[in-house]
Amino acid sequence: MWRTTPAYLALALSAVIACGQQAPTGRASNAPPMTSTTVPTSSTSTVPDPVGAAVLSAIRVGSHSGHDRVVFEFRGRPPTHHAAYVDRVTRDGSGDPVPLQGTAFLQITLHGATMDNSFQETDPTRVLRYDGPRRLTPELPVLREVAEAGDFEADLTFGLGLARRTPVRVFVLTNPTRVVVDLAQ
Repeated sequence: MWRTTPAYLALALSAVIACGQQAPTGRASNAPPMTSTTVPTSSTSTVPDPVGAAVLSAIRVGSHSGHDRVVFEFRGRPPTHHAAYVDRVTRDGSGDPVPLQGTAFLQITLHGATMDNSFQETDPTRVLRYDGPRRLTPELPVLREVAEAGDFEADLTFGLGLARRTPVRVFVLTNPTRVVVDLAQ
């Protein structure tokens, strides 16, 4: 027969809570520290994932060993993407320039993505909106600034201001849905 004591319950509760904590990275002490910024949406997680365009839920930026990273996180299916260096980033629709810090500019368009799905939802309880900032200025080794440049007809565009042109890798991850942009340092 099992005996339940307060000490045993406290130990069990501690183990359950610890399971939800992030594990240490095991990074060597001489490795550069990882810096990051997370900007979440304030939309509630009780709303089901959207059926149409994916809705932006967070933007994270960070500096890792060998690269800076931008992560666009979404609710819904993964958007497709197109990234290209441009002379200047322009606002979708108007063509007005989007001012960015840096000397090189990367424009990223996420097809099948939006910051607000009210245009595709008839049920107001299913509407999701990204309520975070539309401009981040992390001033990392390569990444100087991230700014929204358009959100029209399920094409979401961002401009990245960089310290210099550098190799770029863009890829998609799931669970949760993310589009990741790595910028070599």
